[in-house]
Amino acid sequence: MAKGPPRAMTNEMKLYLCEQMAAGRPVSSIVQDPEIKLSAKTINNELNRDPVFLSAYMRARDAGVEPKTEEIEDILVGRGEWANVPWEARKEIANDRRWTAIRLARYRYGDKLDVNSNVKVIEGRVIEAEALDLDQLIAVREALVAAIEGPDEEYEDDV
Repeated sequence: MAKGPPRAMTNEMKLYLCEQMAAGRPVSSIVQDPEIKLSAKTINNELNRDPVFLSAYMRARDAGVEPKTEEIEDILVGRGEWANVPWEARKEIANDRRWTAIRLARYRYGDKLDVNSNVKVIEGRVIEAEALDLDQLIAVREALVAAIEGPDEEYEDDV
């Protein structure tokens, strides 16, 4: 006897969704395919319910970034289907693809942090950067930036 309500997605639907995402298609487009016939809300509910599907979904999402990043050179050079697109439009599309790649795979395509520096604290202590891990370095950097920028305007009224 099955426990809980019946599954809204079959394994074939899950496989199809993941294959299409890995090819670079967005979920908003995939849900309109006749193979799926589900809403994005139903897919999200199934992701919350099935950890195996969630894992496959995340792997497909990561893999879906690659086709878009590989196409950036074609867009910028004006190769293939991009040959007749004006330069300004191609530049905007390439920037959008880069932004999406950074958003979806920040550790692969995002800015690299320089962790080879010493940070001086106001009390006169020197913190050796080599003794700190990345999270601690980021926290110190954010604290220094906040100190330089001063207090937020929303808190000035409370003082």
